[in-house]
Amino acid sequence: MQGFWNRLKAGWYHRGLKYNTLPNIALSYILPKAKGAKTFLDIGSGCGTLAIPLAKAGKVVTALDSSKAMIDLLKEDISKLRIKKITPVLASWGEVRVKPHDAILCANVPALLSEPEKFLGEIDRLAKKYVFIIESADPDSDKFYYKELYPLLFNKPFGKRTDYLCTYTALHSMGIFANVEIIDYDFDQPFSSLDEAVEFWKEYLGIVTEEHDGKLRDFLGKKLVKKRTTLFARFHKKSAIVWWKKEGKKKRHSPSVPINHPAGLASGVSP
Repeated sequence: MQGFWNRLKAGWYHRGLKYNTLPNIALSYILPKAKGAKTFLDIGSGCGTLAIPLAKAGKVVTALDSSKAMIDLLKEDISKLRIKKITPVLASWGEVRVKPHDAILCANVPALLSEPEKFLGEIDRLAKKYVFIIESADPDSDKFYYKELYPLLFNKPFGKRTDYLCTYTALHSMGIFANVEIIDYDFDQPFSSLDEAVEFWKEYLGIVTEEHDGKLRDFLGKKLVKKRTTLFARFHKKSAIVWWKKEGKKKRHSPSVPINHPAGLASGVSP
């Protein structure tokens, strides 16, 4: 999914961060647990959804992401906010060698967990003290109204999605008995007009023609909520924070895989 986040999608995501409650909710849980962790490696950092608030909390952060559009936005915010504790790295996981960090964080990067034991073994060895993974906690969860739009536009259902249970099961098989905290958060996506909203859904659905524009416009006209001059798509998410502490944990075996591999990397906290 290396090419998923083009400048257009990254810009929409970046605008939505103003209405994203994930950073406050997730870090209010993570920071008290990560006692003594001064350095964080944020894998799939995107434009700094968690990296920026981590740095504001006094942590030294390496923000790794494969999307140039996302890293460019992160660099712009680092300059604008005068943040000195974030090092952006434009690379997919495995393309560059990274040093161990006190804590490793990976939020909403399903591509890296397609072979969970491989990736989990690598980050477990790389972390000095803690590992935190954030994933969807509901395989029946909707995304961008896809459960309604797929039958409407494509005459087929939107299938179930994988969630944190696959990761938790893989960790258990590795002898890592992780903690789990289920969180709820909001991510409202703003649009300046209905035309922009239609463009958004066409981009995410991979629609390049105008054949579905009428149906999309009618559907979104009823779904979106207007507040002053802005239209909002209201999204509510349920996720799991899966985490473990390195000291004192018992492991039955550790998969013999190298730290670096050529896996593609999708950017971090989608809506």
